[in-house]
Amino acid sequence: MTGRRFRNELSSLRGEVETLKQSVGALCSSAVGVDKRVIRLERRGRDLEERQETIEHNKAGDHPPYAEAIRLVQQGASAEQLVNELGISGGEADLIVMLHRNSQA
Repeated sequence: MTGRRFRNELSSLRGEVETLKQSVGALCSSAVGVDKRVIRLERRGRDLEERQETIEHNKAGDHPPYAEAIRLVQQGASAEQLVNELGISGGEADLIVMLHRNSQA
C-alpha cells in the first residue's frame, strides 16, 4: 500500500469515526429525552392511580349503600330492615321505602 493510498484510507476512516461519534452523541441525547418523558409519564400514572383510589375509597366508604337499599325495598324490605342490615339512618330508610315502593305502584 502506498503512502498516499494509506493517508486517503486513514482520512476516510477518521471521517467515519467522527460520523459515528456524532451518531452516538445524538442517540445519547435522545435517550435522555426519552428517559425524562418516561419518568414524567410514570409520575403522572402514579398520580392518576392515587386519585382513582381516593375516588373509589370515597365512593365506597363515605356513602351509604343506597343501591342495595333500593334493591331490598323492591324485594319488599321494610325501613327497619334497611336500618338493621345496612346501617343507614331511619330517615334515609323511610325515604327510600317511600320513594321506591311508590315507584312500583
